[in-house]
Amino acid sequence: MGFEVAPKNSMFKLWFFLLMLPLLGMGFSGASKAEAGEMILIPEGPFSMGSSDEDIFWAAKQFHSETLDWYRDETPAHNVHLPAFQIDKYEVTVGDYKIYMAATGKPAPREFVNARLNNPRQPVVSVAWQVAKDYCLWAKKRLPTEAEWEKAARGTDKRYYPWGNEPDALNANIRGKGDNYRNTSPVGKFPEGASPYGVMDMSGNVWEWMEDWLQPYPGNEYENDFYGERFKVIKGGSWYSSLDLARPATRGKALPNQKKNYIGFRCVASK
Repeated sequence: MGFEVAPKNSMFKLWFFLLMLPLLGMGFSGASKAEAGEMILIPEGPFSMGSSDEDIFWAAKQFHSETLDWYRDETPAHNVHLPAFQIDKYEVTVGDYKIYMAATGKPAPREFVNARLNNPRQPVVSVAWQVAKDYCLWAKKRLPTEAEWEKAARGTDKRYYPWGNEPDALNANIRGKGDNYRNTSPVGKFPEGASPYGVMDMSGNVWEWMEDWLQPYPGNEYENDFYGERFKVIKGGSWYSSLDLARPATRGKALPNQKKNYIGFRCVASK
């Protein structure tokens, strides 16, 4: 007795199904491969980085802040000229990171077992600064500088938020404002909050790691014990932040080894 051999047509169908299976899995589990790698060009040129005294007076009044000292590290506003670069349209997602894990054998971040935070379309969180940097290098990219990120978020017209100057709580995933998300949201769920260049989720959802250490801006004369090579800058605020902290000029900080469920990242590439 011999083994039955499948007809040639059936063998081709089986081969084609096996070939397509990984791609089909990606399609059901998260963003498409093209979407996951989508980047936006930020043109060469100057922009105004940071906040003026007028800007921090506005923020303190708007958000009933107790002291201007909370805002001093944003000052002074200063012009920065940047070459053209590309930035990820979306924060790096759980689905993106799973592809990285499969390719490199890297371990999963701890929140991969948390059903509130592990949807393939949600941003990956609880990754330390070096882990985020390693991912970007693997993707042939890098972490953004603070100046690059802020220009991509605010454009060149000194706006307070990616969408303009009004602190509209429905334009971002932030804390307690009825946006239907108690934790991170899938990326791109707030199109009204897009930056002038079309970059998504630059306010709210997750804080994002920057390449830079927290250092004073040129001309800043206020003492700050946090300056130096101890804290990395994080930008953008998160699902756990207020609209005040979600201003792109805000300079958050975190120790490089911190792994928080409100910190993620995106990557940039030089042109």
